[in-house]
Amino acid sequence: MGDSSGRLGHLMRLFHGVCRLCDLLARGVPEREVRAAVVRGDLVRVRKGLYALPNADPVFVAARRTRSLLTCASAADFYGLWTLPASNRQPKSFHLFRRTGAEPPTAVIHRDTWVPSDPYAPVLGLADVVLHAVRCLPELEALLIAESAMRQGLSMDFIRERLPGNRNAPARAVLDLVDSGSESPIETLARVHLRRAGFLVETQVEIEGVGWVDSLVGGWLILELDGKSHEERAQREKDRRRDRAAQLRGHPVFRYSYADVVHRPEAFVAEVARMLGFPTGIAVRNG
Repeated sequence: MGDSSGRLGHLMRLFHGVCRLCDLLARGVPEREVRAAVVRGDLVRVRKGLYALPNADPVFVAARRTRSLLTCASAADFYGLWTLPASNRQPKSFHLFRRTGAEPPTAVIHRDTWVPSDPYAPVLGLADVVLHAVRCLPELEALLIAESAMRQGLSMDFIRERLPGNRNAPARAVLDLVDSGSESPIETLARVHLRRAGFLVETQVEIEGVGWVDSLVGGWLILELDGKSHEERAQREKDRRRDRAAQLRGHPVFRYSYADVVHRPEAFVAEVARMLGFPTGIAVRNG
């Protein structure tokens, strides 16, 4: 946008690329300037009274188009929360908040809200997003969202206080699984699977002569849960040196990938159990 439309461009970015005409007018942008921006191609008219930047996030546009706000799993990316990839077999549904209106077949509608939301953002506040997630999503998906929100400073006591009664017992059970030790979703999932199988699991443990390890199982077996950074050659060399240092100190090291923990949790748990000499056969929940 040119200098004459600098204020309009600033406001559109402030509203994350999609904004109602009434909000622009209330902030001193003349309607003729909005119409001129559409003619130039600087704005797109989404529907009557709603405009978007050409490169606006289509998810944000879709939410605003239906006079809704994103929440639950659909707001996770906005806040940088941990999620599991959507199943290829199931279409991904939007999770939207609005107090009234019909529920479209492609969306999950949430009606409750507990905290004020940012007037410029196309999403509910973080606490509402977590509350909707723990009441709506499968257990492990909800756990990842709640635990990563806690890492950003959200109080789980605040969330728990807003989940009273028997109806919210499953949501409170998700909060019981939240732990402050994990630094990635794969660490969280591995911890839950192994603890449910009866193992003592400590996360982010410092071992003398080795450094910090992702998990320590049974007090001696080290688990390293590798992301994409571990695929780089320099990182692989560093990992090998650490593994040798750990093994010289009596700590066997097992390394697992995201796919091992997320897609093959039963085999993951069984292999750890075999190393520790424990009986297996405990089912791993998939959420």
